[in-house]
This record gives sequence, C-alpha cells and structure tokens, in this order.
Amino acid sequence: MSSDSSALSKAATKALQHPRSRPWIAVAAELPATVATHAFWGDSPIAAIGLTVAAGAFTASTWLGAHGTKAHRRIHATLSAGAASTYLVVGTYVDPLDPALLSTLAIGGAVAAGSWNVRQAMRVNPDAAKDGEGSAETGVLVKALGNAKLALRGAPKVEPNKVTAPYKITDPSMTNADIGRHIENIAVEAGVSPNAIRVKADPDDASQGEFVLVPKDVLTDGTPWPGPSAFGGSITAPVVIGVYEDGEPEIFWFPYDEVTKRNATHFLGAGMNGSGKSEGFKFAIVETLTRYNAIVWGIDPSKGRQTFGPLLPFMDWTALSEAEGNEMIDALTQVITARADALGRAGFKNWTPQAYEQLGMPYMVVWIEEAAKFFRNGTEMEGLVMEARSAGISVIISLQRPSATSMPTDVREQLGGALVFGVKGDTTAAMALPDDVLDAGARPQAWENRKPGYNYLVAPGIDEERYAMKARTFIPLTDEEIVAVLSAAPKTAADPVTAQAGGEAYADRAVYTVDDVLTRTTNTTTSQPKEGIVMTEEERRARERALMEKQEDRAVNAMVGDDEGPDADVDPDAEIPSLPADQVWTFGQTPEPQREKTTEEAEAELLAMLEEFREQGLEVIGPRNFQPYGKSSRIGRSRAWLSGRLSDLAEQGIHLDDGEKPGDFRLLYPEMAEA
Repeated sequence: MSSDSSALSKAATKALQHPRSRPWIAVAAELPATVATHAFWGDSPIAAIGLTVAAGAFTASTWLGAHGTKAHRRIHATLSAGAASTYLVVGTYVDPLDPALLSTLAIGGAVAAGSWNVRQAMRVNPDAAKDGEGSAETGVLVKALGNAKLALRGAPKVEPNKVTAPYKITDPSMTNADIGRHIENIAVEAGVSPNAIRVKADPDDASQGEFVLVPKDVLTDGTPWPGPSAFGGSITAPVVIGVYEDGEPEIFWFPYDEVTKRNATHFLGAGMNGSGKSEGFKFAIVETLTRYNAIVWGIDPSKGRQTFGPLLPFMDWTALSEAEGNEMIDALTQVITARADALGRAGFKNWTPQAYEQLGMPYMVVWIEEAAKFFRNGTEMEGLVMEARSAGISVIISLQRPSATSMPTDVREQLGGALVFGVKGDTTAAMALPDDVLDAGARPQAWENRKPGYNYLVAPGIDEERYAMKARTFIPLTDEEIVAVLSAAPKTAADPVTAQAGGEAYADRAVYTVDDVLTRTTNTTTSQPKEGIVMTEEERRARERALMEKQEDRAVNAMVGDDEGPDADVDPDAEIPSLPADQVWTFGQTPEPQREKTTEEAEAELLAMLEEFREQGLEVIGPRNFQPYGKSSRIGRSRAWLSGRLSDLAEQGIHLDDGEKPGDFRLLYPEMAEA
C-alpha cells in the first residue's frame, strides 16, 4: 500500500507542476483567498477602497507589462487579471460561500482557465513567417535552444505515432546542424527519448526544416523474420535485414546497378559487445546465400563458430583463426586481380548478372568480423577495399569501435555503407556515422547494448531521409531455422578463375557439413578448424613468416617477371626437340571441346584416383588432392560435387573414413580388409 500511495503522490505532484495546471490552480485559489479577506476586512470601508485601487493597479500593470506581445494576448491577459481581481473585491464584501457567487466562480473560472489551456495548446502562429511580426511562440524550442530565434512556420501534422512540425530559423547565427546538436535538450523539454526526434533539413532552403517526432518506440517487441526476400533470385535484388520504425523494410544492396548506376558497396559494421551486430549481419549473409549467383567468404579470429555457426556448411570459405584469416586476405589480393582481368577480357567494367551467365563467376561477399585484430597486427587491407568492387566483391569490415587506432583512415574512406548498432559514447558515434546523419538526430550511443538489433543504416540507393531513422534487425534465428532455409537454397560454387587465384590456401580450406554445426555441442572433434583452435606462438610466427615470404616472392616476381610459369624449367640454350614423324604442327585451330563426363564416369574416375593414392601410400586425403576442379579436370566435376561425394564414401565406410579435421578423409584399403 505504501508504494501505491507514493506513486499516487508523485503522480499528483507531477500533475500540479504541469504548465496546463497553473490556470486552474489560480482559479481554485480564489475561494480560500476571498474567505480570508472577507473574514479580516469584510466590514472595513477603508479596506474596500484599498482593495478596489489595488485591483485597478493590478489590471493596469498587466496591460503595461504585456507591451510588446501580440494584441490578442495582451487583451486576454488584461481581462483575466481584471476578472480575477474584481472577483476578489466582490467576494471580500459579499459572502464568498453564497451559491450565486460560487457558481460565478465555477463557471467563469472554468472559462478563463480553459481559454489559457487552449492558448497554450495552440502556441503556433502560421502567419508569423509571412507577416514579419517576429518569432512565433515556440514553447519548448525557446527553452531548449536558449536565445536562438526559431519559429514554427505552420501547424504540426499529426499522424499515428508521428508528429511533423515545420520550423523556420530567424536568427542567421543558427544552422540546422546547431539544431541537431540540441536534440537532447529538446527531448528533455518534450519528455521523450533523444532517438524519438529527428531533424529534416530543407535541401532547397537552409533556413527551413522539419522536426519529426515519433513518441512511441514501435520496435520494442521486435519483428519475426518473414523469410528470404528473393529466394533463388539474383544478388542484385535488395537485401532485407530488418524493419524501420515506420514499418518499412530495412534494405540495402551489394552490387553495382546498371540502371541507376549505383556503385557496388563495401560496408562498415560498428557496434559494442551485445549490440546485436553479428546477429544483424547474419541476416545479410543468409539473404546472400539464398541467391543463385553469389558466394560468401568469412573471417572471425575471435568468436569463429559463435559468429558463423550454422552458416559454415554454406559459406564457400571460412577462416576461424587469425593465421587463416591472413591467408584469406592475402589470397584475395590475387583473386581480385584474376577476377578483374577475366571480367575485363569479357567486356565487363563491373560485375553484372550477365558476368555470371557468361563466365560462371558469382558475386562475392567477404565478411571480416573483429577486423580490428588484423589492423592492430599490421594486416594491410587498403588495396583490398580500393580494388575489390570492380571485381564483383563487397567487403564487410566489422568491429566494435572504428577509431583511427583500430582501422586505417584509407580503409574507412572506401566503405560507402555503414550499419551502426549501439555504441559507447558520442565519440564512437561520430567515428561511425557521417556528421550530417548525427546532426539529423541519429543517436546510436543512446542504446549502447541495451537494445540489441537497433541500428542506423547509411548506404547508396537508400533514401537519405532514412539515414537518421532508427531500425531494428529481425528477431535472431535459431541454427535449425538457418540450416533449413539454406539447405533448400541454390548451391553456388566459386568459378575456376576465383578458385585458382585462391591458391593452396583456398584448395586446402576446411569443409563443414550440416552435421558438424548442428551437433557441435556434443561432437567437438569434427568441428575443429583445419589448423586447430589454439596455435603455439612458435607455430603462429612460422605461419606468418611463410606468408610474408610468399608475399615477398610475389612482389619480386611482379618486378622481374614470373619465373613460375609453365616454361620456368626450360633451358634457353637447349636445342628445340624435333617432333615425332607422325605429329603435324597446327596453327590457329580451336581445340575440340571435351565431352562432359557422365556421373558414372566421374565416379569411376574418382575410385581410380583413390586406388592410385593407395599405391602412393597416402593415408589422409582431401579435395586438395584432386585439383584442378571443373569440367576440364580429370573427374570433370566441381569441388562442391567432389566434397559431397567424398563425404558419401566416408559414410559408407568402404573406401574412406572421416579424418580428424574437417575436409580430411582417412583412406581405407578394402582389398586388404577382405583378405
């Protein structure tokens, strides 16, 4: 009961302190005042004269004190003062409890107090901007902005859970950016969250704009994922990751658009621990993996499986350690060059769906989580983000705080999009979002990690009015839900150009199955990345040295010429060997196209190669032992087909068995087992 009484007391106090209550309090105060004056001076002629003079003086001073205000306001105030003082004089010499006098107080006082309430509610002068009479009455705006001259230039537009109030700046020292920096002050005066207010500047008139107020947060309960937005479609269709506060879908695009000429886009992902950043980007990756012409590479040296989890079997390449992440980043430098060359030879200046149709080259999305770890340790990505877009690659650089010490400025400048979740403090917000978006009311620091999934999205193709509009990604999916959707999605493999440019690191990458990710809590042995969860310091340094040596060799070869081509071992002084008598030179002829192998022929070739591996004494094999892949290879199938067939043979337990690491298989000797 005590808590209820306290709550009622606080509510009553708050109500009495509200500006709209003051006229009613003044009317109510008339009754005890007249009772008191009647008791003391009801029979005194001198007091009667004094009170009459005082009432006149009070009315006159009200008229004089209202000088400079609008005429109707001055008259209203003077009449109210005259009526209140007259009633006090009459009540002093007439019984104040007389029914007629009490009725007069009740009716007249209600009219007077109500009229002031109406004036307070309608404190907008729509003609102020036209008639030159000065600033309109702006209520909380004057208080929040200090001495700034800011006038509302029209009646606010009221919609369900949205109020739009147009304003005009009448003081040249004030700008729209200054107003944006006072949003928190305005929010305090209005009694709403800073995230509920946005400033929409007029692009054609710097002196005008609109306040947009959304008092109720409709994103609180979250929105269930409605499913893939373009299942089996092209990656050129928009990617949908959540919902804006007005109910519209939160969308963006990765690739170049031929019609609008929108550029392909790299993205910055920023957000503190617990802000929902990784879960939010998962929706973008799931969307990408449901498109027929896109693949995904991913790196997370810190949380690995917690980030990628059920996505692992469907991503083309994942790196779950810093060492393997560096190998992928290094491979990407070669992949970009190879893809750009292939696209250029085919006449493409940018990747388009036609590039996939002609070259079999899918669009690539590279998701780099905890990127700050790589930047701190000296990994260079400037060239990667500068050159990748024209090669049909979008890069997501995701980290908690995009400061200059966590990410080079040159990298930040190349990230055309930003998906910013809750951050810690104003400084981090200023690092993550453009100044004009912050000036318009974006406040990711207001959430920190208390509202996971809340974000602001800035990217090419999005209406700029939405940059400062808060959104929330969909309610996170379970592992089983993600696996169910992606298992039914198109299976897209990397094209030969990308696969070959990826080199040994790509060929030797770990391959995951659905069973690996859905049973990882009970079967951790099969879920180890290929280099193990933990590396010793010596192993890490050795791996870094090997990578550095490879990069140095590549740089030298680029300057002096590649000596690793097909003619690398040819002696320039040796005689040209003569042709056999039955061989004839041919020039300019197109070689006959190779016939595509049937499934039975491919499987027979696979078993033949397994027998050859037995003769070589191999004990552990993997897809790397069957390179190259594709129609022109010995088996005539892609790496994805080969990986699936090897897994099938391992399940049968005749030719192969599962190895200790993902992607590895133990070679069995069935003939020896039968003996």
